[in-house]
Amino acid sequence: MSPQQPAFLKQIACLRRKSNMTRKEFFDYHFRVHGSISDSPQNSNDKPHKYIQTHFFDAAFGERLGGVAGTGNHAWVGRDDMTELYFRDWDHMKACFGSEHVRKTVGPDGPNFNDLETAIPLLAVEKPLSFSPSPASFSGPEEGNRTVAVLFIAVKTQQSEEQLEQAFSPTLIEALEAHASDEVWGLLANVGVPSTQFDIRAYFGGKNMPEYPVTYKIYIKDSRSVTAVRKAQNAFMESMGDRIDASNTFIAFGKEGLLMDIGNGIRFDKNRQPQLPDITAPSHLHA
Repeated sequence: MSPQQPAFLKQIACLRRKSNMTRKEFFDYHFRVHGSISDSPQNSNDKPHKYIQTHFFDAAFGERLGGVAGTGNHAWVGRDDMTELYFRDWDHMKACFGSEHVRKTVGPDGPNFNDLETAIPLLAVEKPLSFSPSPASFSGPEEGNRTVAVLFIAVKTQQSEEQLEQAFSPTLIEALEAHASDEVWGLLANVGVPSTQFDIRAYFGGKNMPEYPVTYKIYIKDSRSVTAVRKAQNAFMESMGDRIDASNTFIAFGKEGLLMDIGNGIRFDKNRQPQLPDITAPSHLHA
């Protein structure tokens, strides 16, 4: 994959649904209602340059330290989806969130579906990584319609986001090529961007959630790729040892849905809502 030009600023919010909603109710509301109002302004400064939601069909979390072995869930586990908002630059981001539409319509709609206490938000820039999968003929679907694994890495070290990405990426690539080369066809790192210009947690919630300086988006063939990717994840984490906070690190698997893309003239369409696979079907089970 070629790098995006220019390198957009990107807001990621990994969400859990409100407790009184089913997953289907949450997915429908987040994509169809919240997605629609997010794209309603005609002024491009009042909305993101691009907006993708990824609806999760599976996930695995680290055990809570001090919990009973095998039952030690954190209070914040149970991710349902992820939002990716792209902005041209800082001025665009601040103009969007300072707009009347976001302040009076988009922002107040968040509590209708988002479990605000447990939202995990971050600012990042994308860094495409070189990966040599075996299925060279498999180019994958277009952006906004892909099946992905998203690896959120919590750390124990005090290194910068760039230093962490440089340390983690070669080992992750090696693990994916060793254990999932037939299932993975692309990879990018979301490298955290520290900022005093915009308080992302004040908007999305999650003030007490763990921080994730590097997050990887792994492009996989389909839901049957989960087993191989999990083997690669475990090998990667074992190789990195205590540099990674395994308790707070987690991985989620989902399908993308493109809500809007100003650069390509794509507006909201409810028919692009992700259709999730049935992972309980026998065809999705691997020995």
